[in-house]
Order: sequence, then C-alpha cells, then structure tokens
Amino acid sequence: MILPLIALSFCSGPQRAPRIRFPYLWLDVQGFGGDIDRQHLTEPSGISYHRQRDTLFVVSDEGEIAEIRRDGTPVANTKVRGDLESVAVVPETGLVYIGIEGDDVILEFDPVKGEVTRRFPINRSFDGDPDLLKKKTDDYDNGIESMAFVPDPAHPEGGTFYVGNQWDPPMIMEVLCPLKSSRAEEAEARIIRVLPFRMDDPAAMYYDPVTKLLNVVSDADNILVEITLEGRLVNEYAFPGDNQEGVCRDDEGYLYIAQDSGGILKVKDLRRR
Repeated sequence: MILPLIALSFCSGPQRAPRIRFPYLWLDVQGFGGDIDRQHLTEPSGISYHRQRDTLFVVSDEGEIAEIRRDGTPVANTKVRGDLESVAVVPETGLVYIGIEGDDVILEFDPVKGEVTRRFPINRSFDGDPDLLKKKTDDYDNGIESMAFVPDPAHPEGGTFYVGNQWDPPMIMEVLCPLKSSRAEEAEARIIRVLPFRMDDPAAMYYDPVTKLLNVVSDADNILVEITLEGRLVNEYAFPGDNQEGVCRDDEGYLYIAQDSGGILKVKDLRRR
C-alpha cells in the first residue's frame, strides 16, 4: 500500500511552518515499510545508522544495545545498566554514544569490543541556573531523551552533541564532551548552548550531513521538524508511528523509527531524492 502525500492546514505559533506534509512512502515489501524488529526488543527508544558498519544501533529502556542490519537481522546484543534513551555515532571514530535518561550521562560504546569504554556525566548547570536539567525521581519522569552528533573537523573535540531534554523544560541543547582532550574513563560534559527553538517532547533526533539540518521528532505532537543548528525552523511534517523515540536515515533514503511501545518501522523518505 502506498500512502499519498498529504497537505494539511496548520495554525500555531510563529516558530512553526504554515503547512504540514506527509512525505513518506510505505513500501509493502518484506523488510521495508513495516516492523523490521525481528527480536521484539523491549521499549526501543533510540536508533542510529552506522555508515562504516552499514548497520543500525538500537537502544532500549531496559539497558539493551542491539546492532542490527537494515533488514532487521540481528548482529550483536549487549546489556548495560541504565534507562537508555538515545544513541548517536561519531563518524570519525565509529564509536557509539548513548544517553542515559535521569542520570543524564553519555556513554561511549566501542562496537568492536562490545563494551562501554568511557562515561561523560552532563553538568546540570547552565547560564547561572544550577539545575537546568532536573533530576529524575520516582514520580517525575524527566531527562535527556534524544541525541545527535554534529561533526566539525575544525572543532578541537571533532564536533558536539545536540541533546533533547524531554520536559521541564523541553529544550534542545548543544553539549560539549571532551572526546579528544581527555582520555579519562569518566570526564564531565557541559551544556554550552540552549537553542531558541521550542517544541514539546523532542524525543528523537538525527543530523543530516547533506542538508546540514537537525531532524527532530516530537513524540507528543507526532511531527518531524528540520531546524538549523542555530535553532531556526526550516520545515515541519506530520510523522508516522506511535511513541516515536528514535529516528535515523540511511544512505539509501530510508527512515527507521524506533517506537517505545514496540517495533522499528522502515519507510522511504521522500523529502529529498
């Protein structure tokens, strides 16, 4: 079944585009446009495409790190402690970085060794606020929910992370990790900027090196936005799936959507050919 392009009127605040489109092709072929999760991962909450390995890394709320092929075939599985909510790959090194919600820690994971090699706790303070990132409690669910790495060859650390905080406040931050300047097993990461763009529940994110835009999904509103690294809205689209907490794009133009309620969807991205 092929879903048509749909244009809908949309009225909201000044940050958002005046129209929403649905530029995805759902391919009715095995391994495409459907749930490709062959392992039935529990609460998959982040996904990232690894170009060097041509695989996908999926993380779950239950501390699972799964490497799978683009058709969902399992490659490797590793268990670590923590509520894993986001994942990003650094192209220069091929290392995988994973965000732990509540603890607000970024783990460095070596896919060759299959183990965590370093930890980067994020300093919760920023711009005079000692607790910009609120701690997670038993009755309060909050913390870093999405993450993308933006490479920059001129940057002393090779680039920076852009991190979505789920609630209170929902925001997108630029975070500096001492990837090159420190070789310690644990080194502090710090917030260096909060983008002016605002959206509820920025639960999934990836960086497109071709358009040089951040692609951010609001799980609460079922939308995907493309924004500049300065936080300016470029485009807004309706977004498929349910409880979308992870998204990435491969080099053939397919989007992979990790659903916290279960399943990994694969659809063709028609926004650019």
